[in-house]
Amino acid sequence: MSFQHSLSLGAATVGAFDALPAEDRFLVSLFRGEPEVRRDGDIARVSGQLLSVFHSHGRRPLLSHSKSCNCVGADEAVFVQFVRLAADGQREDATLMALLMIRAQVAPIAVSLAEQLGLLVRMLARVDALAVPYH
Repeated sequence: MSFQHSLSLGAATVGAFDALPAEDRFLVSLFRGEPEVRRDGDIARVSGQLLSVFHSHGRRPLLSHSKSCNCVGADEAVFVQFVRLAADGQREDATLMALLMIRAQVAPIAVSLAEQLGLLVRMLARVDALAVPYH
């Protein structure tokens, strides 16, 4: 397998967007950069910072599917799981995931941002179920 081929594995389909819970669909949409979910506020700020860490310090470029695609790619699924682990307080497991994707020096920063992002999305979903547009 060539290195170029291995880069595309991050976009390999691992699931269906419609089959995900609403919060996970919201996170995938953030990962894909959908403008309708990247409103002004804390979620936009924290998700922007987290994605910036991934893009600046990633071991390879992370890949996403198009905004209208019903597939969930491998990198998108890993991102969602990473955010969920961090938000659940499973920092060690989240750190291990981060180490596979980004340089070790910035892994603690990414875990903290993922924790904040996951908690903000959960809070948004609890305060107003209509605020998470993918219900």
